[in-house]
Amino acid sequence: MSKPHIFVSCGQRTQEEQLLGEAICKTIDDHGVFDCFFAEAQHNLNGLHENIFDALAKSDALITVMHRRGNVSYGPDKCEPFDRASVWIEQEIAIAAYIQRTAKNDLLTAAYIEKGVGREGLRELLHLNPLEFTSSDQIITDLKAKLNTWYRSSESDDLGELRLEVFPGREGSIQVKRLTPILTNKGKRANEYSCTLELPELLLSFNSAFNMLEVQRRPGYRRLQATEKTKQNEPLLRDNPVKMLTQDVAIAHLNVAQQEQVLKQNVLVSAEIENRMYSLTKSCAEIFAETQPAQRDEIEGPDAKFGYFHFKSKPDKPLCPKCYQSTPSKVVYMGPRDQRAGGMMRFCPVCDLTITEERAQDVNRQIDYDPLSYGLRIK
Repeated sequence: MSKPHIFVSCGQRTQEEQLLGEAICKTIDDHGVFDCFFAEAQHNLNGLHENIFDALAKSDALITVMHRRGNVSYGPDKCEPFDRASVWIEQEIAIAAYIQRTAKNDLLTAAYIEKGVGREGLRELLHLNPLEFTSSDQIITDLKAKLNTWYRSSESDDLGELRLEVFPGREGSIQVKRLTPILTNKGKRANEYSCTLELPELLLSFNSAFNMLEVQRRPGYRRLQATEKTKQNEPLLRDNPVKMLTQDVAIAHLNVAQQEQVLKQNVLVSAEIENRMYSLTKSCAEIFAETQPAQRDEIEGPDAKFGYFHFKSKPDKPLCPKCYQSTPSKVVYMGPRDQRAGGMMRFCPVCDLTITEERAQDVNRQIDYDPLSYGLRIK
């Protein structure tokens, strides 16, 4: 599955610079959200066009590292001597600025400049706000923090939609949140599709059971993936929302330090319908936030018998407690009372919650044979 793209512009003149470029790419790969293009030096116009121009045009973000190259002096009457950055890096910054301006597409940017490098050329007009560094470790530490704030969310377009439902639940004595990615195809019938749910591993540590949908991990995270194969090769039909998978997560079992850690992390969801990609993120803090019930002042509940909520003005019209306490809160009326084999029930038309209000009484039935009824007769 294709991911949002980061263009890495970093010098490669020294071994230290090459190792830094590789460390940046590894940091991006370990983060798991973006693909990485590490710009290599090009020595002809064809290479410049095919590699630099094309990669920058397709990029969602730019990481640029300006190392010191040499001292420049314009003479004692002009200005003080200063250190210049790599000409290649300056050119790539200029190309990125031009593409961003002509394409009208904001580029996420992280800029790093070695201490002592001066500001000149187009950079005098750009607001890069580079972080000054003296060691490669400073860059990697800052980049990890920035990546956690960088997300290109494309949850929907004219041909499809990806959303994440969050409902409260319980697993044994643990209170959980039930996460369900839902994929909707709005185009023609699709035979190839997939959905990946990436979760901080602490959210799953309350349950040691093996999940058949688990795929390759990255440090601190676990990934679950459903495809057309796990769905018995059923096609995605037009306007037919499909629940791709469901996973319970929890923080109640964690200590305070672990809770603080995980609430700073995010849940990542990505999907693909044929060659179209969708993605969204939801912070763990949002998922586990105390539900702010809709129209709190107008609604009462839950009642002790069935857990229903209801508007004060409509005590005979119960609201679905599952939908009402979900994130975000939804106000959904339960369906009418329905006599079923198990008793008198109500059903939620949105989440399919079933509540039995009256259980069927055991009936003492006697069976004998009546030849005029063509078989068994029940008394």
